[in-house]
Amino acid sequence: MLFLFQSFGQQTITNPSEKKITPEDLGIGVGEWTGSLTYIDYSSNKPYTMPANLRVEQGKNENQLVLFYTYPNEPKANSKEKISISKNGSELNKSVVKSKQRVSDQQIKITTEHTGKDNNMEALIRNIFILGEDTFIIRKEVRFSATSEWLMRNEYNFKR
Repeated sequence: MLFLFQSFGQQTITNPSEKKITPEDLGIGVGEWTGSLTYIDYSSNKPYTMPANLRVEQGKNENQLVLFYTYPNEPKANSKEKISISKNGSELNKSVVKSKQRVSDQQIKITTEHTGKDNNMEALIRNIFILGEDTFIIRKEVRFSATSEWLMRNEYNFKR
């Protein structure tokens, strides 16, 4: 039986088996995207936004996507990364899936968390992926062990 909780127009999936990610959840991201990267500069602690583009391709199997980032004003910063779903769907890039929400008929929001370091300090790191037909957002938030507040570290915001 599937239990759903309705909140602020979002559908949160509370059944533990529905916290699993499937290739179909990420497959909508395949294609060309245009947008920006906003990040908090470590030295000034102020946000900086720059243009960014993204090309998403299917990886070596259905559980993997390859992301090619290009920065029109800083081509030396161009990069590539992979997004991989664990075999059982409970992890994304080796981070535990904390929630999977249907934001609308056209969008899904996946939240993962793991412990790590940010700015050389222990932190809980949260990654949020919002995928839809015309939206692809990847946000990284951190919460340092000495605080209860989340800090947005960076956010890619793409449209097509």
